[in-house]
Amino acid sequence: MQDVLNEKLTLVSINISTFSGYRRATRDHIAALGGSLPASAAITEGSIKVFPGDGTKALQTVRRGVFRKLQAKGVKALGSQNVFAVLTDDLPGIEKEIADAQAEYKAERDALEANYDQMFEGHVAANPEAEAIIRSLKVERATAIAKCRFSSDVFKIAPFVREGQSEEEGVEGIVRGLGRQLYEEISSEMEKLLKNDAFAKNQRVGQKSLRPLKAAVQKMKKLSFLDPSVEGAITLITDILKALPQEGYIQGQSFITLEKLVETASDTDTLLNAASKVKNGVPACDVLFPPMPVQAVQAVEEPAVEEAVQAAEPTEAVPVAPVAVPPVRVSPQQQVVMLPPVPASAVPAFNKVEGTRVKEKLGQMGITPPSAPVRAAPVLKPRDALKSNALMF
Repeated sequence: MQDVLNEKLTLVSINISTFSGYRRATRDHIAALGGSLPASAAITEGSIKVFPGDGTKALQTVRRGVFRKLQAKGVKALGSQNVFAVLTDDLPGIEKEIADAQAEYKAERDALEANYDQMFEGHVAANPEAEAIIRSLKVERATAIAKCRFSSDVFKIAPFVREGQSEEEGVEGIVRGLGRQLYEEISSEMEKLLKNDAFAKNQRVGQKSLRPLKAAVQKMKKLSFLDPSVEGAITLITDILKALPQEGYIQGQSFITLEKLVETASDTDTLLNAASKVKNGVPACDVLFPPMPVQAVQAVEEPAVEEAVQAAEPTEAVPVAPVAVPPVRVSPQQQVVMLPPVPASAVPAFNKVEGTRVKEKLGQMGITPPSAPVRAAPVLKPRDALKSNALMF
């Protein structure tokens, strides 16, 4: 980690300030105007435009250009909007760009100083209803030009090591913070892209809309050493860009895929999570559109068929649905075998003993016991008659 701070990274501090052209009206100024402000384009809620915005437009353009280039090649560091961590290898080219921008800024500032009074009078003439308050709040030329400053510094990071903490721990904390900052800056750019009318209204975009994504890839490639998962973020974006049409409009299913990619990248935590998944081998498309989980189907074992059944002769299949079995009818020609009656003496011994005891009890009570009943013999049907139904049993 120490080599990241000592060799790979260098901090660049850039400070560019300009004269805004606005001032606040005090109560004394308002009282001098009769207690109210006139209706004028130069007067907005809480502030008075005392100098035309076009007068400092060239200075603002130079400032935006410098910050845009630094933002593309590095990340903001130390929680500052003016300090950038850039690759040490890129430092010579960055310093040249800063020097060129500083020379351009000085030329524009000199032009502003030469034409300051003329620009101020033109602004007063364009807002005659607010002339009194504009003149009362005028910023003198020397004061306005002194506010236009351009400076830069280049330095290294030397972490402060607390008691009980190793130098490696201090360095690791700084590098980890820069890695998080890289993700936050990428997400910020993607959030701006997502708010573009092409995504919000048209539901289709041109190839020009892919420039922020391609710029993000180039930036992450330079700074991938800040966090191992950055390689996954690079793969995520590049794989999706390869799957999109390389010319013409991006619409339909391709637009849905692109929109999902931008939505994922517009949130820092979501982008970090997606990058980690790709880093671990999950395809980029599956990260954006996770496949539905497939439940495993358990195999059902069929009951074994006994060999005796397999060897048996084929029989008629019995239908699954219930079948009404017709009643068995016996033809008149079939014979019925009648068995002789069974006398009571043929009843088993235990029944005969019980019957004797009952007779004795009844005789003691003066009751004549009834005669023993004669059991009817069962009627047996011939075997052929039993097989006369439809099921043959």
